[in-house]
Amino acid sequence: MSKPVSLKTLVAFPSTAIFGQNAALAFHERGALDRFMTGFAYDKGGPVSSLLKALPGSKGQQIIKEMSRRRVTALSQDAVETHAFWEIVRTAAARAGASPTLVDRIWEHMSKDFTRAAGKRLRQGANAIYAYEYTALEAFEAATKHGAAKILDFPSLNSRQFETLQRQQKADYPELRGPHDDYFEQLFEIRQGRRDAEMNAADIIITNSSVTRQSHIDGGADPDRTYAVPYGAPPALPEASKPPDPSQPLRVLWAGTFNIRKGAHLLLQALRDGQFGSDVVVDAYGAVPLPERLLKPAPEGIKFHGSVVQTELFAAFEAADVLMFPTLSDGFGMVVTEAFARGLPVISTNQAGASDLIRDGENGLIIEAGNPDAIRTSIEWCCNNREQLGKMRQNALETARNWQWSDYRKRLYDAVTDGLGKAGFEVEMS
Repeated sequence: MSKPVSLKTLVAFPSTAIFGQNAALAFHERGALDRFMTGFAYDKGGPVSSLLKALPGSKGQQIIKEMSRRRVTALSQDAVETHAFWEIVRTAAARAGASPTLVDRIWEHMSKDFTRAAGKRLRQGANAIYAYEYTALEAFEAATKHGAAKILDFPSLNSRQFETLQRQQKADYPELRGPHDDYFEQLFEIRQGRRDAEMNAADIIITNSSVTRQSHIDGGADPDRTYAVPYGAPPALPEASKPPDPSQPLRVLWAGTFNIRKGAHLLLQALRDGQFGSDVVVDAYGAVPLPERLLKPAPEGIKFHGSVVQTELFAAFEAADVLMFPTLSDGFGMVVTEAFARGLPVISTNQAGASDLIRDGENGLIIEAGNPDAIRTSIEWCCNNREQLGKMRQNALETARNWQWSDYRKRLYDAVTDGLGKAGFEVEMS
């Protein structure tokens, strides 16, 4: 670009996750969005919705309720382009009970098909592409041919870092190994090589936390063109709810998939080692793919509620004493900001990007990742400091108020324009 030009950016992300929608909105608000290209997105006014509403009984409404999680709500439909076929195939295969290896192969094909489609869409007039890890490479190759700017978003920690942690955990806890581990381990270096190629091709890199940024710098990313922009919090309550009665058991809340990445097996060990008896109740919300042999017998006090709608989960946030998020590896962990928005303090690890927002001892606690003793000790601290824990609720709420999605969008756009300027693109500021 030899003279300043206005950005016209294709944001391409096969998921409708809220952070992808807000990235697209950051450009749209400044007149710099070409399209938000995604996979399957449910349109409540579309023909599929009409067909489902016509189904007899409650079946149609149940499907609508589930599919509504894949709506694009931050942008109007005319700003959205969908490429849904292979995502529908993958989802159908998973629901039909296909083997994880088959579902994975469909996912691999879906990812590359989506990326090639983004490259073709780029040629229709956009001068920049904002793409996400593993679904960027072919689109970046097309962008290079057309002189378009290449912006890569890494929403996860460096995969080599997590692979090392995961293999160590499986060595320490052999029960975690599954029948398909060899298949995925053999693919790891191939897939990491693709991520490395995307990193090297990008003009600038966006991450969602200082933890994520540093992990990719350690993995070879250029620190001068790698930025950290934390995700925003949902709208916060007007005021923090009253803390639970300190004479009652400590109420610890788990929200999200109960799996190895989130440190679920370490929480179970901490509860067994702590022998808290009736002093602690753990309410776990989310799917539970952890092997049965690790779950049974379940420690005293833990209750599994399965996946629930957001309104029910948010009500549980308000009734709890603290959120437990002992993740081994999370680029961010939006459950943390969701908890803060409901006035709930958080226990999280130094491997969660959202730890950027945690002030240890003020709105939560930061513990060492992969350490069940640290989890046990943090629960003991909460049991012994109920009054101080209750005072953290207002600080948690203020944290959410002070970093909303609108703040994320402003900082994201500023980071992009700053980075593209350093990369030699003369971009008009909006």
